Amino acid sequence: MHSKLVSIIIPNYNSLKFIKETLDCVFNQTHKNLEVIIVDDGSTDGSFEWIANLNQPNLKLAKNPKKGACAARNHGLRLAKGDYIQFLDADDVLDHDKIKAQVTLLENEPTKVAICSTRHFYETIDEGVITDASFLDTTDTPGDFLLNLYGGDGINHNMVAQHAWLTPKSVMDKAGFWNEELVKDQDGEFFCRVAMASQGICFAEGVLCYYRKHRNAGSISSGKTEKHISSQFESLNSKAEQLSSFKDTKAYKNAMALQYKIIAIDAYPKHLAIYKTAIQNVKYFGGSAYMPVLGGKLIESIKHLFGWRAAKAFSVFAHKYIKS
Repeated sequence: MHSKLVSIIIPNYNSLKFIKETLDCVFNQTHKNLEVIIVDDGSTDGSFEWIANLNQPNLKLAKNPKKGACAARNHGLRLAKGDYIQFLDADDVLDHDKIKAQVTLLENEPTKVAICSTRHFYETIDEGVITDASFLDTTDTPGDFLLNLYGGDGINHNMVAQHAWLTPKSVMDKAGFWNEELVKDQDGEFFCRVAMASQGICFAEGVLCYYRKHRNAGSISSGKTEKHISSQFESLNSKAEQLSSFKDTKAYKNAMALQYKIIAIDAYPKHLAIYKTAIQNVKYFGGSAYMPVLGGKLIESIKHLFGWRAAKAFSVFAHKYIKS
């Protein structure tokens, strides 16, 4: 039987420190029928030249400079010839059997998508932590799966890393391209559309993907600027629309209230317009008891005595005072 072609799409921007480990995991996959598409976003660290010197016949290297990771992924998607699409960042890692296990699951389920568990790590993959095992295989229905993911079942919300997914190209075509306007939660918004374009979620047991975390990194994913929070808000609005057929269910209301409260907390007190709209949505969906840890002992004491708004306001004031 002919082996299905899998397109692995990797955006690259100044990833020389990590790209070798990432490509080692790719070229050592037990599923061998691969095309590897690396789209460079204007790297200046020599990573583009290093990749260009690799002797790999199934590697395609393209340039799409200074347009961002989402645009790079879209460029790669347009170049892809595979039956399945695997997105992978240039600092993340896959188990060697990951793609084979998921292709095997999807061979008889061409309208579904496949996921696996994710281990979060800093330095080495063996030291990482798996946080998603409790919910990934609880349901294979896309809407129910997503609502559980967003906290609709009353259990803590979670995430599915973008490289945990393997998606048939036919499902990807229905979902559309990455939203290049978003700067935060781009993958959450995109894979919500992917899941809802599918007819089910297949969970691959026994294989992992590895999500690299960077210590003390001033990354986009940790940003709380107005642009980042606005992007998070727009992403959630898109998810709410994608799941609107569930709008009368308790799970939908729980999930939306929790997710909008996360945004409200992030926005307060610096970005009051976003905060006000988000908190109105929290009330509209019935409220949420969600409350994260906001800081150290002093901040947490203020939170318990006077509420989270007072704690956030004090934290912002103290940070500005210390910086000045």
